[in-house]
Amino acid sequence: MSVSLPAFTHKIKQWLVDRRFAIALPERRALLVIGDIIIVNLSVLVALRIWAWRGRIPFDRSFLVTQIEWFVALTTLWLVLAWAADLYDVAMAGRLPEMAQRVGGVGGGQLVLYLVVFFLSPRDVLPRLFFLYYLVISIPAVLLLRWAYASFITRSVFRQRLVIVGAGWAGRTIADAVRTYASQDYSLVGFVDDDPARAQENTDDLPVLGTTADLPNLVRQRKVDGVVVAISGQVRANLFQALLDCQAAGIPVIRMMTLYEALTGRLPVEHVRNDWLLPSAVEGGQSPLAYRLFVSLLDWGFGLIGGALLLLVGPILALLIKLDSPGPIFYRQVRLGRGGVPFELFKFRSMVADAERETGPQWAALDDPRVTRMGRFMRVTRLDELPQIINILRGDIHLIGPRPERPEFIAELEQEIPFYRARLAVKPGLTGWAQVKYRYGSTIEDALVKLEYDLYYIKNRSVMLDLSILLKTIGVILLFKGT
Repeated sequence: MSVSLPAFTHKIKQWLVDRRFAIALPERRALLVIGDIIIVNLSVLVALRIWAWRGRIPFDRSFLVTQIEWFVALTTLWLVLAWAADLYDVAMAGRLPEMAQRVGGVGGGQLVLYLVVFFLSPRDVLPRLFFLYYLVISIPAVLLLRWAYASFITRSVFRQRLVIVGAGWAGRTIADAVRTYASQDYSLVGFVDDDPARAQENTDDLPVLGTTADLPNLVRQRKVDGVVVAISGQVRANLFQALLDCQAAGIPVIRMMTLYEALTGRLPVEHVRNDWLLPSAVEGGQSPLAYRLFVSLLDWGFGLIGGALLLLVGPILALLIKLDSPGPIFYRQVRLGRGGVPFELFKFRSMVADAERETGPQWAALDDPRVTRMGRFMRVTRLDELPQIINILRGDIHLIGPRPERPEFIAELEQEIPFYRARLAVKPGLTGWAQVKYRYGSTIEDALVKLEYDLYYIKNRSVMLDLSILLKTIGVILLFKGT
């Protein structure tokens, strides 16, 4: 009996769905990392083989042992630069044009670092052709891996199927977040809600499939991989039992805020409870001692290195600023620090002198006409912020933290945005989570999104998060994505 190709394809897809081939976000990120490690090491191996062949060197075990440092060094360098360039951002992995640009940036970063070490090293210590072979092999190979990921892993049969409990504000918010940040990773099946008024509605083009009493059967019938709880207030007994039944069947139950944080790196302000910061307050508002020591070492280490850099390039930048436009070299502005304590922030002047004399305090726009030619260059490279090393050494700010804001804007924003003053619970920083995750902001809507990133940082501060921000800041500078 003959079977048509569409029917055969449908059967194959159904077979895959029935066996739950869904891949979770951590597993997808692990696939990208492991794939890169394999590609980089194979590229090193092939490059060494070509180098040995051209140099008439025996390619045997003893030769590979003498070159083992290249496997370790280039793999480590690739992973660090790739993390800084967001190559392991699952939401971005399916966008091939942007991913290709970032892979090229990582290759360029490796080349620049290699050339710096090459010219500072004694003659003939580092091989030139080997590294060229490695780049020529590894960059196309990684691009091919990313193409394979975007072409196959993002297909519907590998997506996790989610049901959202609660079709109100929280449910719609997480549905929007899934569609915006993880449409290639999750498929939304629909909502479950006990409100009779929503029973026959399609909320955000998603159907309300039934009530909480129907949840265990819906999960089984619809081949659901996860249940997202997006309700406000107390969980009632019948819902609690339904969720327990889902967990007993091996289906993960996920809180809306947990998934939202994982997808966006933000805290949804409207869904944050009034006591979200209380655990820190109970501990006296103090971070663990090891973390505070790490922050101090990071601040002083960067302060000393950055201070030397400021002394080296500062005079050159000062001359260029003076030649480009009349006015002072440095720009001082009052900002609010931890607890709302004001301090003076130092920057290289990037705007025309007295830019706010006629208008008063204004939001800076992305293509602000007040910015000078030299100012645009310094903003893209973040060189205008180099004098803030003085603020770090004085203790006004950390290297990493929410960016300090002007008191005029804070007074305006805290009237419009809930929890805005919560940013002042920690000391501000030269760079922060909002700066590496979000574009330049000049509106109240942008301030709301940046606040969500800042609240996420305040809630999740750690050594690993700070190191991630530091690496991503380096990526922003290397890719000239500063503003």
